[in-house]
Amino acid sequence: MFSCACTFNTFSNNTPMNTTAYQDMYASSGYLFYGIAASDGRIAKAEGQKLKEEVTKHWLPLENSRDEFGTDAAHYIGISFDYANDQEMDAEEAFAKFLDDYQQEPARYDHTMKELILKTASAIASSFAGKNKAELVRLSRLQVAFNA
Repeated sequence: MFSCACTFNTFSNNTPMNTTAYQDMYASSGYLFYGIAASDGRIAKAEGQKLKEEVTKHWLPLENSRDEFGTDAAHYIGISFDYANDQEMDAEEAFAKFLDDYQQEPARYDHTMKELILKTASAIASSFAGKNKAELVRLSRLQVAFNA
């Protein structure tokens, strides 16, 4: 991961988060979204397009943290999604990567963030021929993890 000249921001629960924390959280979310999209063993073009739409519409306006190169931290979602795809990462491995991060740093994920993650994951799952069984299972596991 890049090192950064960190700036501090707050999220909706007024918890201070530095830019690196946002980058880590967004990168972790990208792995989650890959894990959802790759549940059936492949990434459909519509799923990748839906991720880009969701990032542009919902994630970029969320807050203004940037890395030292001026990249909005929300772009780390797409970067990690693309990396997992390029590496042909196993969907379960990517999903587990997110769950590990969530369990290690649950305070980063306030109610607003959890809702946006669930909304984005559901939108990606629905973008190509509706939600399949494997996607539904992962979405359910995500919901259970957030409610635990």
